[in-house]
Amino acid sequence: MKRKIFEKVKTFKKKFVLCLMLAGFAAINTGFAEQSEQPVDKPADVQIEETSTHEPTTIAVGENGKLTADDDELTRAFAEVVERSLGKDLTGIDKPFENLPAEPEVEETLPENVVETSRGYVRYSQVMSMEATAYLPTDGGGYGLTATGIPARHGIVAVDPNVIPLGTKVYIPGYGEALAADTGGAIYGYRIDLCMESYYQAMEFGRRTITVFVLE
Repeated sequence: MKRKIFEKVKTFKKKFVLCLMLAGFAAINTGFAEQSEQPVDKPADVQIEETSTHEPTTIAVGENGKLTADDDELTRAFAEVVERSLGKDLTGIDKPFENLPAEPEVEETLPENVVETSRGYVRYSQVMSMEATAYLPTDGGGYGLTATGIPARHGIVAVDPNVIPLGTKVYIPGYGEALAADTGGAIYGYRIDLCMESYYQAMEFGRRTITVFVLE
């Protein structure tokens, strides 16, 4: 009888322990379920500061040589840097570059004893003042030939061979280059006779003192 009672007690203890274990597992599962049902906190929104969208300052030199920019303070700072590098006064936004060294002027030096003609500068060996008159190709014998046998025309002058040898080239301002190729009874000493193409030109020229350049 006692043996049966002890067996029932032992069986009851096993059942009791099993119930305790099941109750423990149930409590644990309930805890996990509650935790899973709790809302998860979202991370706080991070506020991003807006960066400046201001365009970079543009500094340039205009066509008139003045500094231009869209930022006055940066322009003045830029001008100060240029001042220190160049040693020039560039204070002010719209002040032009001043006191910059000017390009030296190159004076054209001409060689000595040259005269400007239609062919450019030509050297001369002698210059003299002479009394000049004008004549036509038909004057004199009427054949239109000079003392050297060539036809008289504009650019042929009569001279005294003792002063200007025949065949010499001369330049007369206002008349041009000419060839001493003729003589005349009234042409002696420092006298010269210029051949013209028309009676009107000869009368207009008349008698005058001119400068004659004897070309080389």
